[in-house]
Amino acid sequence: MEIMSGAKLEVIWAPVHHDKFIIWGSDITLYQVSRLKDIEKKTAYTQISANRGATVLASQSANGVRCVDVSAVAEQPEPLLALGHASGRVTLTALKQALVDPLGLVGREFNPRYSRLCNSVSWSHVETNLLAVAMEKHRSDHCILLWDVNRGSTPPDESKNVESLVSTPDSAKPLAEMGLSETAHNVSWSNCSNRTLLASVNLKYIKIFDLRDLSNKGVLVATSRYCYGACTDPFNPWQIASRGENVVCVWDARVLSRPLLTLPQPRHVHRIQWCPTRRNLLLSLGRDSGTLRLHDIQQASSDAGKAASNALMDSEVPPVEAEFEEYERGPSVLEREVAPAAPAPPAPGAAPPLASFCWHPAHEARLLAVNVAGGVCDYTVCERVTVAWGGGGVVWSGGAGTLRFLPDAAQRELHDISYVMRRRAQTDYGLKPDLWQNADLADDEALSGLWHFLALSKSLVEDGCIRNSPWKHPGVRSVLRSAGEGGYRSEAVPSLLPDLPHRRVTIYRSGERTRALSLCGWGWGWENAAAGVERAEAEGTPCRAAALAAFHLRLRHALDVLARAREPQLRVVALALAGLSDERLWRDALAAAAPALPDAYLRALLLFLAASAPASAPAAPAAPPPQGPDLDAVLAETEMRLEDRVAFACVYLPDAKLHEYVRRTTDELIEQGDLSGILLTGASPEGVALLQRWVERTGDVQSAALVAARCLPHELLRDPQEPSKDPRESYAAGWLGAYRSLLDAWRLWWPRSALDTWAAGGAGAGAARHVAVACSYCGKSVAAPHHHARARAAFARLPPPAAKMKQISSCPHCRKPLPRCGVCSLHLGAGGAGGGAQFGGWFSWCVACRHGGHAQHLLQWFKEHTECPVSSCTCHCSTLDPPDCP
Repeated sequence: MEIMSGAKLEVIWAPVHHDKFIIWGSDITLYQVSRLKDIEKKTAYTQISANRGATVLASQSANGVRCVDVSAVAEQPEPLLALGHASGRVTLTALKQALVDPLGLVGREFNPRYSRLCNSVSWSHVETNLLAVAMEKHRSDHCILLWDVNRGSTPPDESKNVESLVSTPDSAKPLAEMGLSETAHNVSWSNCSNRTLLASVNLKYIKIFDLRDLSNKGVLVATSRYCYGACTDPFNPWQIASRGENVVCVWDARVLSRPLLTLPQPRHVHRIQWCPTRRNLLLSLGRDSGTLRLHDIQQASSDAGKAASNALMDSEVPPVEAEFEEYERGPSVLEREVAPAAPAPPAPGAAPPLASFCWHPAHEARLLAVNVAGGVCDYTVCERVTVAWGGGGVVWSGGAGTLRFLPDAAQRELHDISYVMRRRAQTDYGLKPDLWQNADLADDEALSGLWHFLALSKSLVEDGCIRNSPWKHPGVRSVLRSAGEGGYRSEAVPSLLPDLPHRRVTIYRSGERTRALSLCGWGWGWENAAAGVERAEAEGTPCRAAALAAFHLRLRHALDVLARAREPQLRVVALALAGLSDERLWRDALAAAAPALPDAYLRALLLFLAASAPASAPAAPAAPPPQGPDLDAVLAETEMRLEDRVAFACVYLPDAKLHEYVRRTTDELIEQGDLSGILLTGASPEGVALLQRWVERTGDVQSAALVAARCLPHELLRDPQEPSKDPRESYAAGWLGAYRSLLDAWRLWWPRSALDTWAAGGAGAGAARHVAVACSYCGKSVAAPHHHARARAAFARLPPPAAKMKQISSCPHCRKPLPRCGVCSLHLGAGGAGGGAQFGGWFSWCVACRHGGHAQHLLQWFKEHTECPVSSCTCHCSTLDPPDCP
């Protein structure tokens, strides 16, 4: 480990004894970590996490000690420490004295030739007898010394009697020396190969020393002022990190000309360390910072790059010029901060800044952090979870190289729209022959109402009730043409209430209003409305049934419905309505009581009766009808069904107010993405905008795509790449493309083919061909135009064999002959308007030599040959693209 810079405390995990660590500053203290429940009572301990505590095993003074590292020697019963002193002397010690010292290493000393400051010591974790030391500059000595703590400095081939040299520590000499007249700030071991050292030298160099051959030491050098704390990634031996001032750098040891990443930091960085249990995870600590900064390096890898990297690792000397796709594409980094805090702060107030940290050598993403006040925290870094939510479900990475999938049951509880769409697709939702059959499969009230309305509008168009509509599924707004659109004038008809002959209301009639009422499920006259009232009562909605009866001026029937209701409060309302009067006091009391009722239809019923009551004494029968009542309060009850509100407006509002209400309501529903608004828009551009808002709000692209395929005209199925002034014309194609991708991902081929069939039928004759065979003379399609059969009436007078011919042998545009078949030498033909030609007569050709013929002839030819049937061609057509194996 290198010397501390500015911090007063340093923490180091023991690499072999995983439950022990040291903290050193003015003292060196050895701790043992245990679970709180396992610590004996009356034993002093420091709580380092919610369930762990650390007890002191041993301690000694650190006077004169400048750097410390813990050995990975497995034979030692207690952690073996290397202490670097201010004089350059390195001593080996064990804080807790064991009964036996199997290797006899405790107490050994290693002295440089000239006394100077020791900056860093580092044990090798591969050859655990090797200890590297980084020292200050001396003009006559090297700054990096490699000691063999077992055998002394004598190389194995220079003396056979090695044991005699080990007996006197003062006689030990370094195994290797590097960096003459230089300063080494820190030294660490690299994983590139055995005996490879990494050092920060002379304030501006990062040097890699290959010590496998001591007589010819290889050196790689990178020049940078951000050279301090150089260390290598345990999982990627070519990846090196360094620090300097407010910057962290990541290098590729194979290409040291420039760093892979230069990461500016908000504070001066004084410690970095790679995670030994997680690939590409680097941790840094800034000066006076209370948080640690995680740098997750995202490498761009490839199989070729991995193979080349493995080849380099097996080679003797890593070539610097090796540069793989991984380096060319460059890595990226995700940075985040973690804030380990001691369980028990030493004093109230702001948490003290962190002094040091150390990753645990074996436990994944676990670290120890110590603050300047001496507080210790055992902290586990939470895994960065990445989530992919696709058509197949939700998948996320939970660390440790695992992928987890959310089961169907959990997705059902989350109401995941992708799960709902997949379940619907498996039931052929949206693909049933009759539109109303899809309503039950939707399992959603809004979608059920959508499909029922589409079925109703289609039947009205097919039955001739609605004519001259530009859309296959018209809406109320397209049926009610305003005055500016060549509209109409409605007839105002005073009508008496059958149960109250002295009271009358004004209703408005026109052919357009009649068609709009048909779309709403209403109709003129009580004969058409009675069935709807009975159906509403049978469905368990007596309030709606009573309101519909009252809106059709049948108050007695409304009272009977309320009297038959099971709820007592409804019968009380029936009693209140039984005393219907024209008195102003009664009318005001009725209007005041309406807001207190719980049901929207009851409120609308009372408001309608209050608004329709005359303001004065009843007028004479011959008098003109009074000014229409203010029914805005009735239409403001948005909890009523949209079809009932619109139908009510079509009956009782004059033309200007009706069109204003329909326009305003349409705009509001489009903005909200409310599917009930399809009643007003129909399958028109406004309906497309409404469906787009529905998709944006719910993500249900399935329903939008199916409605587009089944109901939209071909003008609204425009390809998004085609120019269009109205962006709404490209929405439907986007829905269809997205839903096709989902069906492909789910491998639901039957719904996919059915969707394409419906979409092609909706496109109709206006759908353009995307692929066509062009004439080699004029460049136009050789397919016969759709009017070709009718244009040439002479075919009708030919004998029967010729009349049944559906093929022509010349271009229908320039009359030039088509190419000949390479097998039978007859001219190829293109299908006429009738279509349906057998596959054997289709065009077929080789994409390489462009020779072809009739498909059936070529199949027979290539059963026995591999070369092209044209005599002058040597192309092996059948071997270029062999058919897939069954």
